[in-house]
Amino acid sequence: MNFSKALPSSVRALIRSGELKHLKTTLYCESYKQANIVILPSALAADFGNFAKQNFGAIPLLYTSKPGEFDAPDLCQDSDIRTDLPLYTVIRNGVAESQVESLQDFNLSDMVTFYIGCSFSFLNTLVENGVAKPLPPGNNVAIYRTNLDCSASGPFKCKMIVSMQPVPQNKLNLAADLSNFLDDVHGAPVHYGSPTSLGIKDLSQVDFGDTAVVEEGYVPVFWCCGITGTEALKAAKIDLSFSHAPGRMFVTDVAQEVPDLNRKPPETLSEVVQFSAKNQSYSVLSKRTLAALDQLAATTEQDPGRRGIQHLVVQGDFVKACLALSHAQSVALITGFPVHDFDPPDETDGLPGIISLAASLQCLGKSVTLIVDAHTLDFNQSIAKRCHKEGLLPKELQIVPFQPKQPLEGQLCNSGRLYDVVLASERCGRARDGCYYGMKGKNITDRLTPIDDLFEAASNHSDIVTIAIGDGGNELGMGKVVQKVREHIPLGEKVACVTASDLVLAAGVSNWACYALGLALYTLKSCSIHDRYLRKAIGFPSDTKFMEKYMPSYTREKKILEVIEDFGIQDGISPDQAMSVDGMYFDEQHATVIKDLRTIAGL
Repeated sequence: MNFSKALPSSVRALIRSGELKHLKTTLYCESYKQANIVILPSALAADFGNFAKQNFGAIPLLYTSKPGEFDAPDLCQDSDIRTDLPLYTVIRNGVAESQVESLQDFNLSDMVTFYIGCSFSFLNTLVENGVAKPLPPGNNVAIYRTNLDCSASGPFKCKMIVSMQPVPQNKLNLAADLSNFLDDVHGAPVHYGSPTSLGIKDLSQVDFGDTAVVEEGYVPVFWCCGITGTEALKAAKIDLSFSHAPGRMFVTDVAQEVPDLNRKPPETLSEVVQFSAKNQSYSVLSKRTLAALDQLAATTEQDPGRRGIQHLVVQGDFVKACLALSHAQSVALITGFPVHDFDPPDETDGLPGIISLAASLQCLGKSVTLIVDAHTLDFNQSIAKRCHKEGLLPKELQIVPFQPKQPLEGQLCNSGRLYDVVLASERCGRARDGCYYGMKGKNITDRLTPIDDLFEAASNHSDIVTIAIGDGGNELGMGKVVQKVREHIPLGEKVACVTASDLVLAAGVSNWACYALGLALYTLKSCSIHDRYLRKAIGFPSDTKFMEKYMPSYTREKKILEVIEDFGIQDGISPDQAMSVDGMYFDEQHATVIKDLRTIAGL
């Protein structure tokens, strides 16, 4: 019999009578909410209630009973939690001891029941909109144990459990939007794409439920799963507790609403972005935040030097770079363009932006390393220490020398951990003849070590995203657009860098792109959709107030430039000008760009 259109009260009555015992409720009562169940001693109810609040994505509470209360008046007119599930799991001292059809033989007078929202509630909505395929009769969704630690409360702590549905690539935004508004039944997905970062090595090896095949053109999409509550019960090692058996839910009388996406504001609608095709890495942000990031990028793409950098812009790469940095835990930065014939030979475009970006990354708790030419190590360390002493960097900046004769693989790690992102800004890159050139065609090869080799190794690594920032096409990583450089940039045929990066940011001044990235990280942290995805619906929304001190501003960037110039670094175009970058005084165009960027970020 097909129970997809049946009334919940009728299904509960059939379960209670014993006719539907053991059967999964996956396809029962379309358009009605279903609930996972946790039953435990009242003495632990407060701790579990806090556990649910701290892990709302996985444990969204629909109703919490009083001790010994067997019905759920907020969810049903007629119910008995002791009999109305097809199958229960009995847990003793942390071990799932048995499965039973009824709890009537147990004394539940001092037990509290937690009714937890379940994604079965919106499964039919996903199917009707082409987001998910219909499940075969009797099947459950694919369910996995992850490496994500839930936020602990009292004795309750465990790894998050997730369910997975294969979703067509062109339906990812719809998958996010249809479930985003249904936070009482787990809400939006917490992961898209490769499950490696979740600790899932093989999608064919489910921990619960039934295997789902991810066909070509589909992406595995993961939602929080209520079995997390069962895992928390096991971890607590309670003398006696109960939960639903996987796939056998409590069916409520509460209708599951379907959101009208046409009436939703842009800050609540999602854009899912694949920021790395190499390892199928995705992220999500609101459409309003996406528009802000696009504005930040456009502001940096002004071309005051009229070099033709608009031809080097790769649409979408700025947003991908922002997302890659937002997700990264460990970031390596590279700069250095020694254009002058005097000491120090470096210019004021490059290091100021790198220090600014490092501060933004550090204040988010990310590990940041600056990789430099060995002969500039002491010089760069002195500058970084001064910046930290004056409060321009929240932490001391780790600086390491590139070692050409050492294995590259080991230099792609910091304390044994692989860099997630390697970013080069205003670093002179190798041309096709193997030499390094300034914008006027001057050969400066003798002033540089081949950090290009390390950057290329990073680009070839599936788990590292490389980002290149440049304003002329001769910078490290700009090889991604090498043909454009040769066609549109003066002396492009000679100076164009041939080393390619995954992502390219072309800016009027390279420092500007670094400022924009820092402010983009603030904007993303302020986006509730991105913030929830970043923390995997664990914990509470982030407070961005702590970031404001280290966000790019007129005062901060001017002070960084003052420090840089105090160490003798001068403008690459007009070395006789003080407080100047790329031939422009800081208080003129640079100050205006910083103000415009901050306005876009809401600061």
